[in-house]
Amino acid sequence: MRYKRIIKYAVSLIIVFAISIFFLGEFQRNWESIQAYDLNFNALYIFLSFATIAINYLLTTYGWFVALNALSNTAKITFPESIAAVDTGLLTKYLPGKVWSYAFQIYWLAKAGFSKSLILYVSFINLYTSLMTSMLLGLSYLVFFPQIFPSAVTFSLLSMLLFLDFCFINYNSYIFGKLTPVLNGILKRDIGYFEMPKKLFLYLHLINLLAAFSFGASAYFSCLGLGFTIGTNKITLVMSSLIIADVMGFVAIIVPGGLGVREGAMYLLLTGVSTTALSLLLPIATRVVTMLVDISLGTTAVALLNSYKNARGVDEKSGNAN
Repeated sequence: MRYKRIIKYAVSLIIVFAISIFFLGEFQRNWESIQAYDLNFNALYIFLSFATIAINYLLTTYGWFVALNALSNTAKITFPESIAAVDTGLLTKYLPGKVWSYAFQIYWLAKAGFSKSLILYVSFINLYTSLMTSMLLGLSYLVFFPQIFPSAVTFSLLSMLLFLDFCFINYNSYIFGKLTPVLNGILKRDIGYFEMPKKLFLYLHLINLLAAFSFGASAYFSCLGLGFTIGTNKITLVMSSLIIADVMGFVAIIVPGGLGVREGAMYLLLTGVSTTALSLLLPIATRVVTMLVDISLGTTAVALLNSYKNARGVDEKSGNAN
């Protein structure tokens, strides 16, 4: 097991290193055109990029909060507590492996009276919904850019995802009912599943769709923050590049935080349709802003978590005294 982990870390480092070398080479080849471009930083638009990424995180956390409370028959959680439970994971986002935040949620929320199976189920449902709505929105934007993907390919992918999503919304209980016993047999665990009302599932789709739109808008504000002027016909391309690239970075499981993968995918989506300077600088700018949000919101979540732990400690002492 230890050797497998070492190999996984090594592979992730090689991927990040390879993409970094690629970007450095592109910067060297296009340095004159980049240098000729007069960057004009605008603090207001950089702040708006920061704010829209933060809104994206808070909306996805809100979806998690809604689902957990709706499906729990015993314990309940407040939205600030949800921020403490979910967004603390932003500080471990760039560590190898993507299970740190989920393990923490199970550890903390189980103590608060929530079923471990419910925590796993809600986390999976919200992750699925977030990735699905992001891809649907990102591909919908790409319909207007057949030079990147042929329209037939884009429409085929959209149709396939819509069909899969339709099936999952309507038959998720049946699917989980068949898969859970198999999973329990493999893992030697007793994991349960829950009935997800269709109305709740659609509401989660709406929340995550708004979150994906907000996340895409941050790329547009980053463009303006760097001083790039893009036509209205390119706004959806810029938004789509970040939305789709972020999903690709997430599914690259072995790469912490999708570091390098997201930037590479964004560059490929933008190159040939936008200027070279924009294709190279925007992925880096959005990564920097994202990391600033990760640190800010993650630190806030840790502070909230500590306050709740301290309050719980006082309550427990009071209860013992009584």
